[in-house]
Amino acid sequence: MATTVSLSNPSILVDSVDFTDQCTQVTVTQTVEALESTAFGDTARKFTSGLGNHEVTATFMLAYDTSEVEEKLNSLVGTTFNVEIYAAASTSPGATNPEYTLTACYLETITPINGSVGDLPTVDCTFRGGALTRATS
Repeated sequence: MATTVSLSNPSILVDSVDFTDQCTQVTVTQTVEALESTAFGDTARKFTSGLGNHEVTATFMLAYDTSEVEEKLNSLVGTTFNVEIYAAASTSPGATNPEYTLTACYLETITPINGSVGDLPTVDCTFRGGALTRATS
């Protein structure tokens, strides 16, 4: 079976704002908690799926102007919203560009000032909870 591998160049939209040009790393983690369903008489442990516990982590370069990363993320702390991630640079989903959407996720904390001499200031965010869906069309 032939495979195609390309350089990683995902796109990310946070609450409908495209921050692709200010994001340096993004990870989508899909987790479904395992609930033990082993009963008396079973000879091995059995599990069934429980609640989803998904998250998206991202590193953004900090910008402080109006409508930039710091202002938008600051306004989202403590609220729920959607995050969309595309595998490639395009925001059109397709077979080779799946879209992952974390619906009604939560941003608990940000570090709005994070810098040192000679470094580009960045902020690491973890968007947690919500429903994770995958679309290819």
